[in-house]
Amino acid sequence: MTGLAKEYGNGLYELAREENLREELHGELSEIGELLQEQPRFIRLLSSRAIDRETRLKVVDDTFGGRAHPYIVNFMKLLVEKERIDALPDCVKWVHQCFNDDFGIVEADVISAVPLSQADYDALKAKLDGMSGKNVTLNCHVDKSLIGGVRVEMEGRRYDNTILNKLSRLKQSLSKGM
Repeated sequence: MTGLAKEYGNGLYELAREENLREELHGELSEIGELLQEQPRFIRLLSSRAIDRETRLKVVDDTFGGRAHPYIVNFMKLLVEKERIDALPDCVKWVHQCFNDDFGIVEADVISAVPLSQADYDALKAKLDGMSGKNVTLNCHVDKSLIGGVRVEMEGRRYDNTILNKLSRLKQSLSKGM
């Protein structure tokens, strides 16, 4: 993440904190971040110097005006004016990180061979909440190559209880014994 994204993102987040709008702005920015991932050409359009700045600002207004909080729209327009709209995805990530830090939220990537049942989801969340002492948000993904079990990546650590991992360790153990 760039220093620019932290600086600008922090400015927006501090404003949200002062105005008691953290939840609202975080939610809207998260949605915008998802849209930008689905439509990466939108950032390229807003970055294009082949299109005059006023037109690019109008695109921001037409796209988000009345749909997103004015602080977010103005923030995006500021980035367009400074020719730094390319930093918006990282600004969104920074605001998300600040929000999670403020509210004691930790994200965990959960990869399983099959989708987790609600009971398994709830049990895993409770276990991870207890381990971290924080409120854990699970981002679940399916990878059938794991055969079975679950792999969790949280706070820079990996917990791998998959069959694929167990088979790999067994193979290593057997090859050392020969």
